[in-house]
Amino acid sequence: MSEKNYKSLDDIVFEKRFKDYGAYDLRMGERSTLTKAFLIGILIIALVTAGIVFYNQVLAKNDKEETVVDITLIDVEQPEIIEEQPEEEPEPEPEPEPEPEPEVAQVRVVVPEPKENVVKEEPIVKVEEMENKLIGLKNVEGEETTSTRGKSEPEPKSDGGGKGTNPAPTGNYSARQVSEMAIYPGCERHRGDKTKLTQCFQNNLTQELIDQLSDFAEIMNNRGESQAVTRLQFVVDKSGKIIQVQAQQGAGGGINVELGKEAEKALQRIASRLANRGRTIQPAKLEDGSEVNLSFQIPVRYVIQN
Repeated sequence: MSEKNYKSLDDIVFEKRFKDYGAYDLRMGERSTLTKAFLIGILIIALVTAGIVFYNQVLAKNDKEETVVDITLIDVEQPEIIEEQPEEEPEPEPEPEPEPEPEVAQVRVVVPEPKENVVKEEPIVKVEEMENKLIGLKNVEGEETTSTRGKSEPEPKSDGGGKGTNPAPTGNYSARQVSEMAIYPGCERHRGDKTKLTQCFQNNLTQELIDQLSDFAEIMNNRGESQAVTRLQFVVDKSGKIIQVQAQQGAGGGINVELGKEAEKALQRIASRLANRGRTIQPAKLEDGSEVNLSFQIPVRYVIQN
């Protein structure tokens, strides 16, 4: 059974009325024409898109100029950072401990010193002349006696060894008054040379103070100062310890009170450290070998180099 296509009334009327100028053909081919136009539009859009992508990925990449930034590293002189510290002397290399010298027999020779007022020495009284007489302060004529009781001066007190001893020296002595200068640890090589021992003592102690006062630069910067001066006074006692540390007071003569306080604390720390290490100072001595307290003074000058 065959299928028959029946035209609608609109189609029949439209066909007879508009067929002469092609309107009917346009209506009949509307679906296929629109489909073709749609496909052609999609194809055009696809081609344009593909062209743009191709240009960006291939042609534009080849035409793009390569930009290179040439960076050359140049060594720039860094400004010298001057530490705000005083000039430090190079630390002396620690010298090996000197080997103990062998004991050598020796004899003490005391050279008599000439005196302005010569004391006339009286001759020693013979034993025969002392018989039946008392011992006194002067010669007196009188009756002879057999008594052993005399009016002589009392004997000096003995320390148990049967011999009288001179009282130990007291008070503080200056470097000029002592015969042997105190020896600071590290200055043993100058033993016997009073001038060099004094200089070595001052240099070593000054170096210790520089290390202890390294933080004082910040205080000076806050005050806008570049140098400060003070003076320390202390005593090296008979046991070799530093005692009675005192900074010079008063702002006269350019003395910096703040530096004096800091230097005083620093010297006390140095004294404690020496005592803890067992490296005490060898005390000063007089001509008779007795140890005495030595009063010492050193100037402290703190300078910041700009």
